[in-house]
Order: sequence, then C-alpha cells, then structure tokens
Amino acid sequence: MNTISNEHFENETIVFDGFSFIGCTFTNCVIIISTLDFDFRGCTFYESNLHVNPELSIFEISHKLSQSTYDHTTNCYRNDYNYPKKALDLSTVNAR
Repeated sequence: MNTISNEHFENETIVFDGFSFIGCTFTNCVIIISTLDFDFRGCTFYESNLHVNPELSIFEISHKLSQSTYDHTTNCYRNDYNYPKKALDLSTVNAR
C-alpha cells in the first residue's frame, strides 16, 4: 500500500483504494472508495463527498471511515477498553 503523508488536497477527485493517508486534509474533494484496501489516520475532511461502492459491507466501511482500529484480542473496533470510563456519581443526581 502506498503511503501519502501530510498533504492538502483541494478540489480534487481522490481514489482511496490502495493508499494509506496519514495527516492529510481534504477540502471540497470527491473521494472514491471501491474496495476496503485503504487506510487513513489523523485526516481532516472539509466539504468533501464520499462515493462508496454499494456492494461493500456497511458495517466494515463505517468502521474504516471512523478511523477506528480493530483489535483481534478483544474483537472490538475501538480501543475504549484501554481508557478509564467516566462515571457519574448517581448519589449527587436528583431524581424527580
């Protein structure tokens, strides 16, 4: 997979397939995704449109697009289990 880092794309049509984008910015772009063979981390999107192959699994594509990582140990897409959860002390909440 080819890696593209820290680029700013503006008013372009970008095919994600076969590329890994790291720290890139996409402004007013058309992004085409026809396979799950892509990766991106730390990217920003402004007024861009996604065109996704309708044959791709909505579950798989949504997790790819959320910039989550899949952990095979926990079978989770997000690594929330690594961080402490914020808990609300219910004794201070007034129920009405």
